[in-house]
Amino acid sequence: MPATEERRKAQRFPLDLSLKARWLREGEEVEDSGTVGDISANGVYFVLSHSLKLESQMEFYVPLSIEGASTGGVLLHCVGSVVRVEEKAPERIGVAARIDRYRLLRPGETVPRTTLDAPVD
Repeated sequence: MPATEERRKAQRFPLDLSLKARWLREGEEVEDSGTVGDISANGVYFVLSHSLKLESQMEFYVPLSIEGASTGGVLLHCVGSVVRVEEKAPERIGVAARIDRYRLLRPGETVPRTTLDAPVD
């Protein structure tokens, strides 16, 4: 069997962190919680209970704790699009998403709710 060519350009880091994802389906906002499998500077793989369509614009949030920080950590906010979807089991959908932009939010900092409608830089 031929070896599979690795197409990823950035190193992946396996993680087991919670994630909250948000996207639009037929004009309605959908939100789901899941688990990160791995993440890189360019993309993320996670598992949700809802399926997404390929090329769907989405955003997701991953809480990151910072050891020794009095505030408890930061929230990684990413905006991107779905590049792969795989059904792992009923209500366990694997999703690979490209990260188009991201930022770290301090405790109490919020993101405007229009993020999904904004064009990607």
